[in-house]
Amino acid sequence: MIGTYVSAALICAASLLVGRALLLLAGRDSWTWLEPAVGFAAVLTVTGVLARAPGHGTSATLGLVLLLVAAATIVAMQPSRGGGEALRQGLPVAIAIAVVLSIPFVISARWGLLGVGFNNDLGLHLAWAEWLRSGAGPLPDSGYPLGPHGLAVATASVPGIGLGQAFVGEIFAIGVLTGLTALAALPGFGSTRRLLAASLVAISYLGASYFAQGAFKELAEALFVLAVAVGLRDPGRLPQGLWERLRFALPWLALAGGIFFSYSFAGLAWPIAIAALWSLTLAEVRQALAPRALLRFLLRPATLLTIVALVVIGAAATLVGPFGFIHSFNKVAGTNTYGPVSPVEALGVWPATDYRLDAPGGGHLTGLAGVIGVLALLAGTAWWVRRRELAVPIGLGACVALYLAALPTSGDYSHAKALMIVAPLAMLVAIRPLLAEFRLGVRTHTPTPGISAKASSVARFGWVALALVFIGGAIYSSFLALRNAPVGPPGHGAELRAFMPILSGKPVLYAGQDRYAPYELMGADTHVPLVEFPDPEVAENPEKPFDTGDAYSPVDFDSFSRGTLDRFPYVITGRAAWNSQAPAGFKRIAATPSYLLWERAGTPPRDRHVLLEGTDAGAWAGCAAPEIRILLSNRGRASLFPDVAVAPKASWNAGGQLQAGERTGQAIDLPSGRWRLSLQYFSPFSLTLSAPGFQRELPPALDGQRPNTISLANDGQFWPAGVYRSDGGRTGFAVAAAEPSFLQRLSGYNDLAYVGNLVAVRAGNRRIVPLSAACDSWIDWYESSAAP
Repeated sequence: MIGTYVSAALICAASLLVGRALLLLAGRDSWTWLEPAVGFAAVLTVTGVLARAPGHGTSATLGLVLLLVAAATIVAMQPSRGGGEALRQGLPVAIAIAVVLSIPFVISARWGLLGVGFNNDLGLHLAWAEWLRSGAGPLPDSGYPLGPHGLAVATASVPGIGLGQAFVGEIFAIGVLTGLTALAALPGFGSTRRLLAASLVAISYLGASYFAQGAFKELAEALFVLAVAVGLRDPGRLPQGLWERLRFALPWLALAGGIFFSYSFAGLAWPIAIAALWSLTLAEVRQALAPRALLRFLLRPATLLTIVALVVIGAAATLVGPFGFIHSFNKVAGTNTYGPVSPVEALGVWPATDYRLDAPGGGHLTGLAGVIGVLALLAGTAWWVRRRELAVPIGLGACVALYLAALPTSGDYSHAKALMIVAPLAMLVAIRPLLAEFRLGVRTHTPTPGISAKASSVARFGWVALALVFIGGAIYSSFLALRNAPVGPPGHGAELRAFMPILSGKPVLYAGQDRYAPYELMGADTHVPLVEFPDPEVAENPEKPFDTGDAYSPVDFDSFSRGTLDRFPYVITGRAAWNSQAPAGFKRIAATPSYLLWERAGTPPRDRHVLLEGTDAGAWAGCAAPEIRILLSNRGRASLFPDVAVAPKASWNAGGQLQAGERTGQAIDLPSGRWRLSLQYFSPFSLTLSAPGFQRELPPALDGQRPNTISLANDGQFWPAGVYRSDGGRTGFAVAAAEPSFLQRLSGYNDLAYVGNLVAVRAGNRRIVPLSAACDSWIDWYESSAAP
């Protein structure tokens, strides 16, 4: 955890230093709260450009070091005013935001990666960052913006900071920098109101929700959009002369670069829309937009050349070259989340632990919450407009217009991102007026002319009441999102590091859809069969696909094509008994309690097939079915499990979902003998599997799987769950979740563990028999020239 805080502090310090240097170059001698966002954007621009250059992570690190040296030189040569006051105002805000963002780690009582099992994108980004650093693992998607990845690699170059700590620290830093940027729009506030307003802007409900899932692109884009809006409150006068204008534009160019190298070209739509809408408030712009004046302007050779140049540069940036991300962007932007996300969530009051849906995310009183949020937004917008402070509400209006324009052309996934990006700005529009008008006690200022004392008193009461319910609702909503934020436990994946003395620098195939496996195997060239981002080196066996309709299905040897198995010298599989047997040509060379490491010593067989196993390791060959009788009449051989008993997920007497302290159970028939147990489970806390005379504690494990509760109907991998000796007969098994801690009870923590199928496999070796002798048995695989 200390490494995360150190990473966040280093990134914030670097951003403030670079931001101050750029503002000095732009002619602003006094401190402004644009520095945090401008500096962070400049940092991402440098690391994003150099991450695609030869040397990748090394180049990004050296580039950042040079940027910091140059910034320090500029600041030392041109002292600025207001640094002491900025420190007095900003330090409490930074500390408060860091403390609030620590809630997930405090409640879970551990440090871990954010979002594991909720949104596993961070696992893929960590793998890409490792590729930048070492060249091992999957290549980043073509054109994908790598500014945050390059920054994480540079931060992890500091001794004692791991790559995971650096990435989580970067997400922390974005939250802190967002709160500091909000201070630019909070003039005249006392320390308490300033602290509360800035913290709520930084940790709005959707901001807290995206932090909880380990997101960084959307949080960075929201920071930059906020900076554009608050920066237009006092942009300064455009100077004369080309050089002076270029200096003046430096902060805005830095923001554009940060957006491009963190969110790609699509992110530029927000600042362009805000700037375009805001420019209409300028009389000279409105005059220039008169039809005749506009036509004369457009027909100028300089204007035409500028337009052509912008089109060419834009096309080059988005279509071709190392930063051409448009094709992959369309693929990502077209995916869906788990349903529409209500636009009311962007207003900050939404009492649900999961922003993606009302249930099972726990949403309640969302109608009332929506009314409170809408009232606060409308009252706040009127307050800003009445004071002729138009930049911030115009920025909000531009973001709303973009959201509405995107509704018919993109999916729920992209809509949710657009709502997240506008959330800090929406909070700022609401919270500043509410706190500015919040007054208790005797009225001390002169009533507004034309308004009676009674009406003024009613208005004051209305502001106070709305402020109390809105701020209370916003704090509660963000707390819910942070309270249940998944913090990845070490899980089974932590065992993978034991294989690194063998695998360092070598290609390895991981038999499972855990996005965090490459992170655990950093230093190896790890390939994982992901459904959303397919690895070109990994092909599925068409007889047992990776995605059987239940995404993140269990994966074993039989899931891969023969060509894939023949391509990798090493394969890692789970150690559960309910797993497919290794093909001929593979030998076991190492093991942990949960995994086996295999080395390929020969060529995989050509005619190895499986029945329609679905998500299982084997299939029952019941000869009552005519197609099974026909298949088994062919020449060949089959590998049989000794005996199998399945306790299905649907039969747990208290259901397959457990909160801390709960238990569930079911009974299965087990003949006498020793049985190796395999269990599918997905849990943020430890579980205990028990039966008469038997007890086995299972470690908390999320292992990169998405929970099966939300729409994927997924049960995840099978894990070893001990060996049980049965005396024969019906045996009751129970699964108990660990008791909640004091803080979990106090906070109302209600995250869930998910229990899938329990499978008992009789201890003993697999039998290889002729196909004709495999009737009414559990077949693992069979070899035959007959088509399956």
